[in-house]
Amino acid sequence: MDFFFLTRNIQLRVGIARGLFAAVLFSGSVSAGEEAPPPEAPKAGFHTAEEQGFAQTFEAALAFDPQLKRAYWNYQSEIQEADLAASQLLPDIRLSSSYQYEDSDNIYTDEGSSSYDPDLARSSGQLVDSMWRVSLRQPLFNYSAYQNYQRGLAVAEASEYRYQRSEQELIYRVSERFIGVLLAAQQVYLNQQKLDALELKKAQAERAKQLGVGDQLRVLYVGSNRDLANTDLLQAKSALTDAKTLLANLTGYDVKFPERWIGSTRTITPKLLSGAKEEWLDSVNENYSVKEAQARIIQEQANLDASKGEHLPVLSLSLSYLDRDSEDDLRTRKDAVAALELSMPLYSGGQTQAKVRKARARVNASEAERDYVITEKIQQIKLSYDRLNSLRERLVALAESRESGKGYLDAAERQVALNLSDQVNVLDARTQLVDTELQIAQTMRDYLLSDLILRLEAGKLTKQRLVEYDQLFNAVTVPKAK
Repeated sequence: MDFFFLTRNIQLRVGIARGLFAAVLFSGSVSAGEEAPPPEAPKAGFHTAEEQGFAQTFEAALAFDPQLKRAYWNYQSEIQEADLAASQLLPDIRLSSSYQYEDSDNIYTDEGSSSYDPDLARSSGQLVDSMWRVSLRQPLFNYSAYQNYQRGLAVAEASEYRYQRSEQELIYRVSERFIGVLLAAQQVYLNQQKLDALELKKAQAERAKQLGVGDQLRVLYVGSNRDLANTDLLQAKSALTDAKTLLANLTGYDVKFPERWIGSTRTITPKLLSGAKEEWLDSVNENYSVKEAQARIIQEQANLDASKGEHLPVLSLSLSYLDRDSEDDLRTRKDAVAALELSMPLYSGGQTQAKVRKARARVNASEAERDYVITEKIQQIKLSYDRLNSLRERLVALAESRESGKGYLDAAERQVALNLSDQVNVLDARTQLVDTELQIAQTMRDYLLSDLILRLEAGKLTKQRLVEYDQLFNAVTVPKAK
């Protein structure tokens, strides 16, 4: 009985130690969770007939996009690796019970045996036993299991980085396709203006021919340009339909973009780039793909340490209590056992060494992968940074060209008003101005995409950038005259 109470005391101490062990073991992960809670699962998609800008369209894609949902549930699955590995360090408590009926023929049931006693239950040959047992096993030293726990933490960290990268890629995909819709809509608007101008120009050429001051060659030339402009318009309409379809694939419905953003009479040359190139290059370590690659190195290094740890002994504390009740008094018992168990691997056929070599090779491979990812992201940052500077210079030059074109158009219209020129010069000026605006629209698209890529690869692409894009387009919107 004293031994039983001693065992109970030991169990109590182990319980307290378990609580302290678990508190220390998971303090890092709990505090980290408080600072950055895991993302919530995307909700079901929604639909609205209202006009939506960049930020609202992203919210719709965040709720609908199947790729992001897949990334989220993969993340939820892989973060369980840490808990699975931690279970190998925590106590294993089991409760078992049994009810047994026995019908036997032995020396106790043999009437001719000296062991036979009709007053004893065991001599009847039929016995009923019941038993219950509770046991606890607590690893005290298991280096390999601890390194597997570290590996599980690294797996969870890499999975979180991968999910955050998926969110940033969704921001990019939504922005890219939304910009594609705006560009196509602007091209439809401008090509329609160009076609209208060429229609008038063709009519002017035909009238000049009728009056004997023009020729058929001029009529055919203008007609050819008019037909080409009509082809461009049809192509732009087709591109707009395709762009809307691609955007709808991310949101689950057709997005109604602000039509006031199309056909603005103001030229915008936003300066989206700030900071030196070296500062952007230094931020490559904030890229979530780079962070994931670094977490994989930690993961593989922990796996290597775990493989090496299989050479080491494993020490465990085992506590158990057994209560068995039987019709045979000799089989009735109550046992309380406390034991220290040591397991030391001596030879496993070279398996451990092979695991170590394999794990070391995977560490080297993960380091090479990290170096490749960093090199690739640095290249993207350099290209995007230089492209942003180049495209802004082009935007400024095109803006100046547009102002010159507007001046030329105003001058031509004044000459017509003063009967110093004909309408053909006005239509020529208007057509050239539309061509310039088409180049501005295409350059603006490339400029915005370069900004998105730069921020994506520098790990700085957030929803706030979409809000800034909304503000940018709203700021340059000028209501059209009715």
